[in-house]
Amino acid sequence: MAVSELPGNPNAVWTVKRNNDEEFDAFIIVSFVNATLVLSIGETVEEVTDSGFLGTTPTLACAQIGDNALVQIYPDGIRHIRTDKRVNEWRTSGKKTIMKCAVNQRQVVIALTGGEIVYFEMDPVSKPYYTV
Repeated sequence: MAVSELPGNPNAVWTVKRNNDEEFDAFIIVSFVNATLVLSIGETVEEVTDSGFLGTTPTLACAQIGDNALVQIYPDGIRHIRTDKRVNEWRTSGKKTIMKCAVNQRQVVIALTGGEIVYFEMDPVSKPYYTV
């Protein structure tokens, strides 16, 4: 069992694999009111600073997406994080923010302020695209 002090009370916690080949989850993602903490899972549990996750904002949801990528949904956008550390980012427009979201292995749907719904789907070669 690992014990680690946290900088505050978390709003949400997830565990995720980096890719389908991994037997066990690789990261613990901890969301706070104004930050996200990423911890690696291994012999020890340690903070990771180069995960591709945006640490300066709360995370609304995260998951493994496609065969070998992660997705982070946060109030101002979505980050698609590949295992080679490349990050594709989609940002909300204007003063809109993401209020609610849902994610599975190949799809992301978000609800924006003002009632707009945006749907994202991975194409067969694991590239994200979206429709409104």
